[in-house]
Amino acid sequence: MKPIYLSGFMGCGKSYLGRKAASETGLYFIDLDEYITEREGIKVSEIFKKYGEKFFRSLEFDALSEISADIIALGGGALTNPDTAAYVKENAVVIYINTPFENVYERIKGDKSRPLAVNKSKEELFTLYQSRESGYKNTADYIKNDFDEIINLIKELTEEDLKDKSFGKERL
Repeated sequence: MKPIYLSGFMGCGKSYLGRKAASETGLYFIDLDEYITEREGIKVSEIFKKYGEKFFRSLEFDALSEISADIIALGGGALTNPDTAAYVKENAVVIYINTPFENVYERIKGDKSRPLAVNKSKEELFTLYQSRESGYKNTADYIKNDFDEIINLIKELTEEDLKDKSFGKERL
């Protein structure tokens, strides 16, 4: 089975849902931003500050080819890199978590750990949200916004594979 990638705007619930699905199914979950932070030994916000967004997007792409997991939460801007978008579309089942802007805004406003959210107005964040929407939709195999539906979908997608003892055994 292909891995399941969770995509969507920052604050949409990718990490939460990935952890919850992994907890309920025994599947292996990786948050791409956390993986990069661990691998590089520096926080995402510091990578943005020191090296810029383009460099970080290249780290995301490189990391995807290194990791092996059943469920992967992509960074909110990962699909802005055309190479990453193509890789994801070809190598995974993609669930776009289509959380309404007002919901994500309440979760991310003023969050200093989100380099593209800190010091941005609501209008600027909405513009960013809109600019990424087509990328999320174009790579998605499924578009959902209800958390319970997403968890159930992950269970359905992996049900047969969970019966196979070898599923999810190969790790980093």
